[in-house]
Amino acid sequence: MPPADRSHAVDSPRAWFMWALGALAYVVAVMQRTSFGVASVQATERFSAGASLVSLFVVVQLLTYAVMQVPVGVLADRFGTRLVVAGGGALMCLGQLDLAVSTNVVSAIIARVLLGVGDAMTFGSVLRLLPAWFGAGRIAVLNQLTSMVGQAGQVLSSVPLAALLGAAGWTVAFTAAAAVSALTAVVVLALMRNAPPGVVPPVSPPDVGLRQQVANVLRVPASRLGFWIHWMCSFWVMTFTLMWGYPFLMSGLGYPQPVAAGLFTVMVLAGVPLGPLVGVLSRRAPLQRTNLALLVSLSVALPWLAVLLWPGPAPIWLLVVLMAGLAVAGPGSSVGFDVARAHNPLHQIGTASGLVIVGGFLAAVLNVWVIGVVLDLLGGYSPVAFRWAMATQFLFWGVGVAGAYVARGQVRRLDAARGVRHERLAVVLRREVANALVQWRLFRSPESAGPELGALELVVDDGRVVRVAALQPGIGGRLVAIDVPPPDAPASWWDDRVRDYLDLVATPDLEVGAIEVRCPDSDSAAAARLAIAAALGARQVVLPVEVNSWARG
Repeated sequence: MPPADRSHAVDSPRAWFMWALGALAYVVAVMQRTSFGVASVQATERFSAGASLVSLFVVVQLLTYAVMQVPVGVLADRFGTRLVVAGGGALMCLGQLDLAVSTNVVSAIIARVLLGVGDAMTFGSVLRLLPAWFGAGRIAVLNQLTSMVGQAGQVLSSVPLAALLGAAGWTVAFTAAAAVSALTAVVVLALMRNAPPGVVPPVSPPDVGLRQQVANVLRVPASRLGFWIHWMCSFWVMTFTLMWGYPFLMSGLGYPQPVAAGLFTVMVLAGVPLGPLVGVLSRRAPLQRTNLALLVSLSVALPWLAVLLWPGPAPIWLLVVLMAGLAVAGPGSSVGFDVARAHNPLHQIGTASGLVIVGGFLAAVLNVWVIGVVLDLLGGYSPVAFRWAMATQFLFWGVGVAGAYVARGQVRRLDAARGVRHERLAVVLRREVANALVQWRLFRSPESAGPELGALELVVDDGRVVRVAALQPGIGGRLVAIDVPPPDAPASWWDDRVRDYLDLVATPDLEVGAIEVRCPDSDSAAAARLAIAAALGARQVVLPVEVNSWARG
Protein backbone atom coordinates (compact mmCIF):
# COMPACT_ATOMS: atom_id res chain seq x y z
CA MET A 1 0.00 0.00 0.00
CA PRO A 2 1.52 3.36 -0.96
CA PRO A 3 2.16 5.91 1.75
CA ALA A 4 -0.56 8.18 0.37
CA ASP A 5 -3.20 5.58 1.27
CA ARG A 6 -2.00 5.48 4.85
CA SER A 7 -2.14 9.29 4.95
CA HIS A 8 -5.79 9.03 3.96
CA ALA A 9 -6.44 6.56 6.81
CA VAL A 10 -4.64 8.60 9.48
CA ASP A 11 -7.06 10.49 11.76
CA SER A 12 -9.98 9.06 9.78
CA PRO A 13 -13.34 8.01 11.30
CA ARG A 14 -12.11 4.42 11.19
CA ALA A 15 -9.02 5.44 13.17
CA TRP A 16 -11.29 6.89 15.84
CA PHE A 17 -13.28 3.67 15.88
CA MET A 18 -10.10 1.68 16.50
CA TRP A 19 -9.22 4.02 19.35
CA ALA A 20 -12.73 3.62 20.78
CA LEU A 21 -12.32 -0.17 20.81
CA GLY A 22 -9.00 0.16 22.62
CA ALA A 23 -10.47 2.64 25.09
CA LEU A 24 -13.39 0.28 25.76
CA ALA A 25 -10.97 -2.54 26.50
CA TYR A 26 -9.07 -0.30 28.89
CA VAL A 27 -12.26 0.83 30.68
CA VAL A 28 -13.12 -2.80 31.35
CA ALA A 29 -9.55 -3.56 32.46
CA VAL A 30 -9.64 -0.69 34.98
CA MET A 31 -12.98 -1.93 36.29
CA GLN A 32 -11.50 -5.39 36.89
CA ARG A 33 -8.28 -3.94 38.32
CA THR A 34 -10.11 -1.82 40.91
CA SER A 35 -12.90 -4.29 41.69
CA PHE A 36 -11.11 -5.75 44.70
CA GLY A 37 -10.71 -2.30 46.25
CA VAL A 38 -14.47 -1.92 46.74
CA ALA A 39 -14.64 -5.48 48.13
CA SER A 40 -11.68 -5.31 50.52
CA VAL A 41 -13.84 -5.05 53.64
CA GLN A 42 -15.96 -8.06 52.58
CA ALA A 43 -12.76 -9.91 51.63
CA THR A 44 -11.56 -9.57 55.24
CA GLU A 45 -14.63 -11.50 56.37
CA ARG A 46 -14.81 -13.96 53.44
CA PHE A 47 -11.19 -15.10 53.79
CA SER A 48 -10.83 -14.47 57.57
CA ALA A 49 -7.75 -12.35 56.91
CA GLY A 50 -6.07 -9.31 58.46
CA ALA A 51 -4.98 -6.14 56.71
CA SER A 52 -1.59 -7.39 55.57
CA LEU A 53 -3.04 -10.65 54.16
CA VAL A 54 -5.88 -8.89 52.35
CA SER A 55 -3.37 -6.44 50.88
CA LEU A 56 -1.43 -9.46 49.63
CA PHE A 57 -4.20 -10.12 47.08
CA VAL A 58 -3.65 -6.71 45.53
CA VAL A 59 0.13 -6.97 45.90
CA VAL A 60 0.09 -10.23 43.95
CA GLN A 61 -2.11 -8.68 41.28
CA LEU A 62 0.09 -5.61 40.91
CA LEU A 63 3.31 -7.59 41.07
CA THR A 64 2.03 -9.86 38.31
CA TYR A 65 1.05 -6.80 36.30
CA ALA A 66 4.48 -5.25 36.73
CA VAL A 67 6.42 -8.44 35.98
CA MET A 68 4.36 -9.10 32.84
CA GLN A 69 4.69 -5.63 31.34
CA VAL A 70 7.93 -6.16 29.43
CA PRO A 71 7.02 -9.66 28.14
CA VAL A 72 3.62 -8.32 27.10
CA GLY A 73 5.31 -5.41 25.34
CA VAL A 74 7.43 -7.87 23.39
CA LEU A 75 4.30 -9.87 22.50
CA ALA A 76 2.58 -6.69 21.29
CA ASP A 77 5.63 -5.81 19.19
CA ARG A 78 5.56 -9.31 17.68
CA PHE A 79 1.84 -10.07 17.28
CA GLY A 80 0.08 -6.70 17.40
CA THR A 81 -2.48 -5.07 19.67
CA ARG A 82 -5.58 -7.01 18.59
CA LEU A 83 -4.53 -10.49 19.70
CA VAL A 84 -2.86 -9.30 22.89
CA VAL A 85 -5.81 -7.19 24.09
CA ALA A 86 -8.34 -9.93 23.28
CA GLY A 87 -6.21 -12.48 25.11
CA GLY A 88 -6.03 -10.16 28.10
CA GLY A 89 -9.81 -9.89 28.24
CA ALA A 90 -10.13 -13.68 28.23
CA LEU A 91 -7.66 -14.05 31.11
CA MET A 92 -9.44 -11.38 33.18
CA CYS A 93 -12.69 -13.25 32.63
CA LEU A 94 -11.13 -16.45 33.99
CA GLY A 95 -9.63 -14.61 36.95
CA GLN A 96 -12.91 -13.01 38.00
CA LEU A 97 -14.78 -16.31 37.62
CA ASP A 98 -12.21 -17.95 39.88
CA LEU A 99 -12.55 -15.17 42.46
CA ALA A 100 -16.35 -15.42 42.31
CA VAL A 101 -16.28 -18.96 43.69
CA SER A 102 -13.11 -18.74 45.83
CA THR A 103 -13.44 -19.37 49.54
CA ASN A 104 -9.76 -19.84 50.40
CA VAL A 105 -6.70 -17.66 50.08
CA VAL A 106 -4.80 -19.84 47.58
CA SER A 107 -7.63 -19.87 45.05
CA ALA A 108 -8.13 -16.13 45.42
CA ILE A 109 -4.44 -15.46 44.83
CA ILE A 110 -4.53 -17.55 41.64
CA ALA A 111 -7.49 -15.46 40.54
CA ARG A 112 -5.55 -12.25 41.12
CA VAL A 113 -2.59 -13.60 39.15
CA LEU A 114 -4.85 -14.29 36.16
CA LEU A 115 -6.37 -10.83 36.49
CA GLY A 116 -2.94 -9.21 36.73
CA VAL A 117 -1.73 -10.92 33.55
CA GLY A 118 -4.88 -9.97 31.62
CA ASP A 119 -4.77 -6.38 32.85
CA ALA A 120 -1.10 -6.13 31.87
CA MET A 121 -2.01 -6.99 28.29
CA THR A 122 -4.29 -3.99 27.79
CA PHE A 123 -3.11 -0.39 28.29
CA GLY A 124 0.38 -0.57 26.79
CA SER A 125 -0.94 -2.54 23.83
CA VAL A 126 -3.65 0.06 23.19
CA LEU A 127 -1.03 2.83 23.22
CA ARG A 128 1.00 0.88 20.67
CA LEU A 129 -2.00 1.02 18.32
CA LEU A 130 -2.08 4.83 18.15
CA PRO A 131 0.96 5.63 15.89
CA ALA A 132 -0.45 3.40 13.16
CA TRP A 133 -3.78 5.24 13.02
CA PHE A 134 -3.06 8.84 14.10
CA GLY A 135 -0.71 11.67 13.25
CA ALA A 136 2.08 12.55 15.66
CA GLY A 137 0.41 15.78 16.76
CA ARG A 138 -2.51 13.97 18.34
CA ILE A 139 -0.80 11.05 20.07
CA ALA A 140 0.29 12.81 23.28
CA VAL A 141 -3.27 14.03 23.87
CA LEU A 142 -4.73 10.66 22.88
CA ASN A 143 -2.52 8.99 25.48
CA GLN A 144 -4.11 11.20 28.12
CA LEU A 145 -7.59 10.78 26.65
CA THR A 146 -7.21 7.00 26.76
CA SER A 147 -6.09 7.16 30.38
CA MET A 148 -8.93 9.56 31.25
CA VAL A 149 -11.64 7.49 29.56
CA GLY A 150 -10.25 4.37 31.19
CA GLN A 151 -10.97 5.81 34.62
CA ALA A 152 -14.65 5.30 33.87
CA GLY A 153 -13.82 1.74 34.87
CA GLN A 154 -13.18 3.08 38.37
CA VAL A 155 -16.74 4.46 38.40
CA LEU A 156 -18.09 1.10 37.21
CA SER A 157 -16.39 -0.68 40.11
CA SER A 158 -17.10 1.91 42.80
CA VAL A 159 -20.81 2.43 41.96
CA PRO A 160 -22.66 -0.34 40.05
CA LEU A 161 -20.29 -3.17 40.97
CA ALA A 162 -20.20 -2.07 44.62
CA ALA A 163 -24.01 -1.82 44.63
CA LEU A 164 -24.31 -5.30 43.05
CA LEU A 165 -21.88 -6.63 45.63
CA GLY A 166 -24.02 -5.28 48.45
CA ALA A 167 -27.33 -6.39 46.94
CA ALA A 168 -26.56 -9.79 45.37
CA GLY A 169 -23.37 -10.86 47.08
CA TRP A 170 -19.79 -11.77 46.21
CA THR A 171 -20.39 -14.56 43.67
CA VAL A 172 -22.96 -12.73 41.55
CA ALA A 173 -20.93 -9.50 41.47
CA PHE A 174 -17.67 -11.07 40.32
CA THR A 175 -19.43 -13.38 37.85
CA ALA A 176 -21.01 -10.32 36.25
CA ALA A 177 -17.59 -8.66 36.06
CA ALA A 178 -16.22 -11.78 34.33
CA ALA A 179 -19.00 -11.66 31.73
CA VAL A 180 -18.14 -8.06 30.85
CA SER A 181 -14.51 -9.03 30.12
CA ALA A 182 -15.58 -12.00 28.00
CA LEU A 183 -17.84 -9.83 25.85
CA THR A 184 -15.13 -7.20 25.40
CA ALA A 185 -12.59 -9.82 24.29
CA VAL A 186 -14.98 -11.05 21.60
CA VAL A 187 -15.67 -7.51 20.33
CA VAL A 188 -11.97 -6.63 20.14
CA LEU A 189 -11.06 -9.86 18.36
CA ALA A 190 -13.81 -9.34 15.79
CA LEU A 191 -13.44 -5.63 15.05
CA MET A 192 -10.00 -4.28 15.97
CA ARG A 193 -7.22 -3.98 13.37
CA ASN A 194 -3.56 -3.23 14.12
CA ALA A 195 -3.09 -0.85 11.17
CA PRO A 196 -4.96 0.58 8.17
CA PRO A 197 -5.73 -1.94 5.39
CA GLY A 198 -2.65 -2.89 3.41
CA VAL A 199 -0.21 -1.30 5.85
CA VAL A 200 2.22 -3.65 7.54
CA PRO A 201 2.77 -2.36 11.10
CA PRO A 202 6.35 -2.29 12.42
CA VAL A 203 7.30 -5.52 14.17
CA SER A 204 10.38 -6.66 16.02
CA PRO A 205 12.98 -8.49 13.90
CA PRO A 206 12.37 -12.24 14.29
CA ASP A 207 16.00 -12.89 15.26
CA VAL A 208 15.81 -10.53 18.27
CA GLY A 209 14.91 -12.47 21.41
CA LEU A 210 13.22 -11.24 24.56
CA ARG A 211 16.46 -10.57 26.39
CA GLN A 212 17.96 -8.63 23.48
CA GLN A 213 14.77 -6.63 22.95
CA VAL A 214 14.69 -5.62 26.62
CA ALA A 215 18.40 -4.79 26.56
CA ASN A 216 17.89 -2.59 23.50
CA VAL A 217 15.15 -0.65 25.30
CA LEU A 218 17.11 -0.32 28.53
CA ARG A 219 20.07 1.15 26.67
CA VAL A 220 17.89 4.14 25.74
CA PRO A 221 18.09 6.63 28.65
CA ALA A 222 14.60 7.94 27.83
CA SER A 223 13.19 4.49 28.62
CA ARG A 224 14.59 4.76 32.13
CA LEU A 225 13.30 8.33 32.43
CA GLY A 226 9.81 7.17 31.45
CA PHE A 227 10.04 4.42 34.10
CA TRP A 228 10.75 6.94 36.87
CA ILE A 229 8.14 9.44 35.66
CA HIS A 230 5.53 6.70 35.81
CA TRP A 231 6.80 5.70 39.26
CA MET A 232 6.58 9.16 40.82
CA CYS A 233 3.11 9.96 39.42
CA SER A 234 1.00 6.84 39.19
CA PHE A 235 1.79 4.97 42.42
CA TRP A 236 -0.24 7.57 44.36
CA VAL A 237 -3.46 6.84 42.53
CA MET A 238 -2.95 3.06 42.30
CA THR A 239 -2.24 2.69 46.01
CA PHE A 240 -5.41 4.65 46.75
CA THR A 241 -7.82 3.18 44.20
CA LEU A 242 -6.66 -0.43 44.13
CA MET A 243 -6.52 -1.09 47.87
CA TRP A 244 -6.37 1.54 50.57
CA GLY A 245 -8.67 4.35 49.41
CA TYR A 246 -11.94 2.90 50.66
CA PRO A 247 -10.52 1.60 53.99
CA PHE A 248 -8.77 4.95 54.61
CA LEU A 249 -11.89 7.02 53.95
CA MET A 250 -14.21 4.71 55.90
CA SER A 251 -12.08 3.35 58.75
CA GLY A 252 -9.29 5.94 58.88
CA LEU A 253 -11.49 9.03 58.59
CA GLY A 254 -14.90 7.66 59.58
CA TYR A 255 -16.87 8.58 56.46
CA PRO A 256 -19.74 6.28 55.34
CA GLN A 257 -19.57 4.21 52.15
CA PRO A 258 -21.77 6.57 50.04
CA VAL A 259 -19.41 9.48 50.82
CA ALA A 260 -16.39 7.34 49.91
CA ALA A 261 -18.05 6.30 46.64
CA GLY A 262 -18.88 9.94 45.92
CA LEU A 263 -15.27 11.00 46.42
CA PHE A 264 -14.10 8.30 44.02
CA THR A 265 -16.59 9.63 41.47
CA VAL A 266 -15.24 13.16 42.00
CA MET A 267 -11.77 11.83 41.24
CA VAL A 268 -12.93 10.36 37.95
CA LEU A 269 -14.88 13.47 36.92
CA ALA A 270 -11.95 15.75 37.79
CA GLY A 271 -9.85 13.84 35.30
CA VAL A 272 -12.11 14.89 32.41
CA PRO A 273 -10.58 18.37 31.99
CA LEU A 274 -7.25 17.69 33.70
CA GLY A 275 -6.18 14.65 31.68
CA PRO A 276 -6.29 16.27 28.23
CA LEU A 277 -4.67 19.41 29.65
CA VAL A 278 -1.64 17.35 30.70
CA GLY A 279 -1.51 15.88 27.20
CA VAL A 280 -1.65 19.36 25.68
CA LEU A 281 1.22 20.55 27.86
CA SER A 282 3.28 17.44 27.07
CA ARG A 283 2.73 18.11 23.37
CA ARG A 284 3.51 21.83 23.59
CA ALA A 285 6.61 21.51 25.76
CA PRO A 286 8.21 18.12 24.99
CA LEU A 287 11.55 19.26 26.41
CA GLN A 288 10.01 20.01 29.82
CA ARG A 289 8.16 16.76 30.35
CA THR A 290 10.06 15.79 33.49
CA ASN A 291 9.24 19.11 35.13
CA LEU A 292 5.62 18.70 34.08
CA ALA A 293 5.52 15.28 35.74
CA LEU A 294 7.03 16.73 38.92
CA LEU A 295 4.35 19.44 39.07
CA VAL A 296 1.67 16.79 38.60
CA SER A 297 3.08 14.65 41.40
CA LEU A 298 3.22 17.71 43.68
CA SER A 299 -0.50 18.21 43.09
CA VAL A 300 -0.97 14.91 44.97
CA ALA A 301 1.82 15.19 47.50
CA LEU A 302 0.76 18.55 48.93
CA PRO A 303 -2.93 17.64 49.55
CA TRP A 304 -1.86 14.31 51.06
CA LEU A 305 0.46 16.15 53.43
CA ALA A 306 -2.40 18.44 54.47
CA VAL A 307 -4.79 15.49 54.98
CA LEU A 308 -2.32 13.59 57.16
CA LEU A 309 -1.39 16.64 59.26
CA TRP A 310 -4.97 17.86 59.69
CA PRO A 311 -6.06 17.67 63.37
CA GLY A 312 -8.84 15.10 63.33
CA PRO A 313 -10.61 13.80 60.21
CA ALA A 314 -9.85 15.87 57.12
CA PRO A 315 -12.86 17.89 55.88
CA ILE A 316 -14.67 17.00 52.68
CA TRP A 317 -13.38 20.05 50.80
CA LEU A 318 -9.76 18.99 51.44
CA LEU A 319 -10.53 15.46 50.32
CA VAL A 320 -12.02 16.86 47.12
CA VAL A 321 -8.73 18.69 46.52
CA LEU A 322 -6.91 15.40 47.09
CA MET A 323 -9.25 13.66 44.62
CA ALA A 324 -8.41 16.32 42.01
CA GLY A 325 -4.70 15.71 42.59
CA LEU A 326 -5.15 11.97 42.24
CA ALA A 327 -7.19 12.58 39.10
CA VAL A 328 -4.30 14.32 37.39
CA ALA A 329 -1.68 11.86 38.66
CA GLY A 330 -2.78 9.12 36.28
CA PRO A 331 -2.52 11.32 33.17
CA GLY A 332 0.74 12.71 34.54
CA SER A 333 2.23 9.23 34.56
CA SER A 334 1.42 8.93 30.85
CA VAL A 335 4.04 11.61 30.19
CA GLY A 336 6.49 8.75 30.69
CA PHE A 337 5.07 7.07 27.57
CA ASP A 338 5.56 10.28 25.58
CA VAL A 339 9.23 10.34 26.63
CA ALA A 340 9.87 6.68 25.83
CA ARG A 341 8.00 6.79 22.51
CA ALA A 342 9.98 9.81 21.36
CA HIS A 343 13.35 8.06 21.68
CA ASN A 344 12.68 4.37 20.91
CA PRO A 345 12.28 3.00 17.36
CA LEU A 346 8.73 2.05 16.42
CA HIS A 347 9.37 -1.70 16.43
CA GLN A 348 10.18 -1.66 20.15
CA ILE A 349 7.63 0.88 21.42
CA GLY A 350 5.51 -1.88 22.96
CA THR A 351 8.48 -3.12 24.98
CA ALA A 352 9.40 0.42 25.99
CA SER A 353 5.83 1.14 27.10
CA GLY A 354 5.90 -2.05 29.16
CA LEU A 355 9.07 -0.94 30.91
CA VAL A 356 7.50 2.44 31.69
CA ILE A 357 4.40 0.84 33.21
CA VAL A 358 6.58 -1.32 35.46
CA GLY A 359 7.71 1.84 37.27
CA GLY A 360 4.39 2.89 38.75
CA PHE A 361 3.14 -0.60 39.40
CA LEU A 362 6.34 -1.69 41.11
CA ALA A 363 6.10 1.31 43.43
CA ALA A 364 2.41 0.56 44.06
CA VAL A 365 3.13 -3.10 44.82
CA LEU A 366 5.69 -2.19 47.44
CA ASN A 367 3.66 0.65 48.92
CA VAL A 368 0.40 -1.33 49.17
CA TRP A 369 2.23 -4.06 51.06
CA VAL A 370 4.12 -1.64 53.32
CA ILE A 371 0.88 0.14 54.28
CA GLY A 372 -0.69 -3.20 55.22
CA VAL A 373 2.30 -4.15 57.35
CA VAL A 374 2.32 -0.79 59.14
CA LEU A 375 -1.42 -1.08 59.85
CA ASP A 376 -0.96 -4.53 61.39
CA LEU A 377 2.01 -3.36 63.45
CA LEU A 378 -0.02 -0.44 64.81
CA GLY A 379 -3.10 -2.46 65.68
CA GLY A 380 -5.29 -2.44 62.55
CA TYR A 381 -7.69 0.00 60.90
CA SER A 382 -7.47 2.97 63.30
CA PRO A 383 -7.13 6.68 62.46
CA VAL A 384 -3.66 6.91 64.01
CA ALA A 385 -2.44 3.75 62.27
CA PHE A 386 -3.70 5.01 58.92
CA ARG A 387 -1.88 8.34 59.30
CA TRP A 388 1.46 6.62 59.77
CA ALA A 389 0.77 3.96 57.14
CA MET A 390 -0.28 6.42 54.42
CA ALA A 391 2.71 8.64 55.22
CA THR A 392 4.99 5.93 53.79
CA GLN A 393 3.92 7.12 50.32
CA PHE A 394 6.34 10.03 50.62
CA LEU A 395 9.32 7.67 50.78
CA PHE A 396 8.37 6.12 47.46
CA TRP A 397 7.71 9.50 45.91
CA GLY A 398 11.18 10.73 46.87
CA VAL A 399 12.80 7.71 45.22
CA GLY A 400 10.87 8.36 42.00
CA VAL A 401 11.75 12.06 41.85
CA ALA A 402 15.46 11.35 42.38
CA GLY A 403 15.50 8.64 39.72
CA ALA A 404 13.70 10.84 37.19
CA TYR A 405 16.14 13.73 37.43
CA VAL A 406 19.20 11.50 37.20
CA ALA A 407 17.81 9.90 34.03
CA ARG A 408 16.79 13.29 32.63
CA GLY A 409 20.40 14.46 32.74
CA GLN A 410 21.44 11.51 30.59
CA VAL A 411 18.63 12.15 28.08
CA ARG A 412 19.44 15.83 27.78
CA ARG A 413 23.10 15.16 27.05
CA LEU A 414 22.15 12.86 24.19
CA ASP A 415 19.55 15.33 22.88
CA ALA A 416 22.08 18.15 22.91
CA ALA A 417 24.47 16.04 20.83
CA ARG A 418 21.67 15.61 18.24
CA GLY A 419 21.06 19.36 17.96
CA VAL A 420 18.10 19.65 20.35
CA ARG A 421 18.11 22.89 22.34
CA HIS A 422 16.24 22.95 25.64
CA GLU A 423 14.12 25.94 26.63
CA ARG A 424 14.22 27.11 30.21
CA LEU A 425 11.21 26.18 32.31
CA ALA A 426 10.42 29.86 32.97
CA VAL A 427 10.15 30.51 29.23
CA VAL A 428 7.78 27.59 28.79
CA LEU A 429 5.59 28.66 31.72
CA ARG A 430 5.28 32.23 30.43
CA ARG A 431 4.27 30.94 27.02
CA GLU A 432 1.67 28.59 28.46
CA VAL A 433 0.11 31.23 30.68
CA ALA A 434 -0.11 33.62 27.72
CA ASN A 435 -1.79 30.94 25.61
CA ALA A 436 -4.07 29.37 28.24
CA LEU A 437 -7.23 29.95 26.20
CA VAL A 438 -5.63 28.59 23.04
CA GLN A 439 -4.70 25.30 24.73
CA TRP A 440 -8.29 24.05 24.74
CA ARG A 441 -8.42 24.29 20.94
CA LEU A 442 -5.17 22.35 20.57
CA PHE A 443 -6.67 18.92 20.03
CA ARG A 444 -8.54 19.99 16.90
CA SER A 445 -5.70 22.16 15.59
CA PRO A 446 -2.43 21.50 17.52
CA GLU A 447 -0.67 24.74 18.36
CA SER A 448 2.67 25.70 19.84
CA ALA A 449 5.07 28.58 20.01
CA GLY A 450 8.64 28.34 18.79
CA PRO A 451 11.84 30.35 18.37
CA GLU A 452 12.46 32.56 15.37
CA LEU A 453 13.10 31.14 11.92
CA GLY A 454 16.68 30.15 11.25
CA ALA A 455 17.86 29.46 14.79
CA LEU A 456 19.41 26.16 13.69
CA GLU A 457 21.38 25.24 10.54
CA LEU A 458 21.21 21.68 9.21
CA VAL A 459 23.37 20.31 6.37
CA VAL A 460 21.55 18.00 3.96
CA ASP A 461 23.06 15.30 1.76
CA ASP A 462 23.98 17.59 -1.14
CA GLY A 463 25.84 19.97 1.18
CA ARG A 464 23.22 22.72 1.28
CA VAL A 465 22.41 24.38 4.59
CA VAL A 466 18.75 24.35 5.56
CA ARG A 467 17.76 26.67 8.38
CA VAL A 468 14.97 25.65 10.77
CA ALA A 469 13.65 27.05 14.03
CA ALA A 470 14.42 24.05 16.25
CA LEU A 471 14.58 20.29 16.62
CA GLN A 472 12.36 18.43 19.07
CA PRO A 473 11.83 14.76 19.98
CA GLY A 474 9.28 13.13 17.71
CA ILE A 475 8.16 9.50 17.57
CA GLY A 476 10.12 6.29 17.15
CA GLY A 477 13.51 7.76 17.97
CA ARG A 478 13.27 10.37 15.20
CA LEU A 479 13.33 14.16 15.49
CA VAL A 480 10.83 16.77 14.35
CA ALA A 481 12.19 19.84 12.53
CA ILE A 482 10.24 22.95 13.54
CA ASP A 483 9.75 25.59 10.84
CA VAL A 484 8.30 29.09 11.33
CA PRO A 485 7.56 30.54 7.86
CA PRO A 486 7.50 34.27 7.10
CA PRO A 487 4.08 35.97 6.98
CA ASP A 488 2.23 35.77 3.65
CA ALA A 489 4.86 33.55 2.02
CA PRO A 490 4.18 33.23 -1.76
CA ALA A 491 3.68 29.92 -3.55
CA SER A 492 7.22 30.04 -4.97
CA TRP A 493 8.65 30.28 -1.44
CA TRP A 494 6.64 27.25 -0.38
CA ASP A 495 7.77 25.27 -3.43
CA ASP A 496 11.42 25.79 -2.47
CA ARG A 497 10.69 25.16 1.18
CA VAL A 498 8.99 21.82 0.51
CA ARG A 499 12.15 20.74 -1.33
CA ASP A 500 14.07 21.64 1.86
CA TYR A 501 11.64 19.57 3.93
CA LEU A 502 12.09 16.54 1.68
CA ASP A 503 15.86 16.86 1.85
CA LEU A 504 15.80 17.09 5.66
CA VAL A 505 13.77 13.90 5.97
CA ALA A 506 15.86 12.12 3.32
CA THR A 507 19.20 12.83 5.07
CA PRO A 508 19.75 9.90 7.47
CA ASP A 509 22.43 11.58 9.56
CA LEU A 510 20.02 14.33 10.62
CA GLU A 511 17.56 11.81 12.10
CA VAL A 512 14.63 14.05 11.09
CA GLY A 513 11.46 12.00 10.65
CA ALA A 514 8.85 14.73 10.26
CA ILE A 515 8.31 18.46 9.80
CA GLU A 516 6.13 20.74 11.91
CA VAL A 517 5.20 24.12 10.43
CA ARG A 518 4.04 26.77 12.90
CA CYS A 519 1.99 29.68 11.61
CA PRO A 520 0.84 32.73 13.59
CA ASP A 521 -2.91 32.19 13.07
CA SER A 522 -5.44 29.74 11.67
CA ASP A 523 -5.83 31.56 8.34
CA SER A 524 -2.11 31.44 7.55
CA ALA A 525 -2.01 27.82 8.69
CA ALA A 526 -4.80 26.94 6.25
CA ALA A 527 -2.98 28.71 3.42
CA ALA A 528 0.26 26.91 4.30
CA ARG A 529 -1.49 23.53 4.21
CA LEU A 530 -2.80 24.24 0.70
CA ALA A 531 0.59 25.45 -0.54
CA ILE A 532 2.43 22.42 0.87
CA ALA A 533 -0.17 20.03 -0.53
CA ALA A 534 0.16 21.62 -3.97
CA ALA A 535 3.98 21.39 -3.91
CA LEU A 536 3.89 17.77 -2.80
CA GLY A 537 1.21 16.92 -5.35
CA ALA A 538 3.31 18.38 -8.16
CA ARG A 539 6.18 16.14 -7.10
CA GLN A 540 3.87 13.14 -6.45
CA VAL A 541 5.47 12.44 -3.08
CA VAL A 542 4.26 12.11 0.49
CA LEU A 543 5.88 13.93 3.41
CA PRO A 544 5.25 13.56 7.17
CA VAL A 545 4.32 17.20 7.79
CA GLU A 546 2.01 18.91 10.25
CA VAL A 547 0.88 22.55 10.00
CA ASN A 548 -0.26 24.24 13.22
CA SER A 549 -1.12 27.73 14.34
CA TRP A 550 0.12 29.29 17.53
CA ALA A 551 -0.98 32.33 19.52
CA ARG A 552 1.65 34.94 20.15
CA GLY A 553 2.44 35.40 23.83
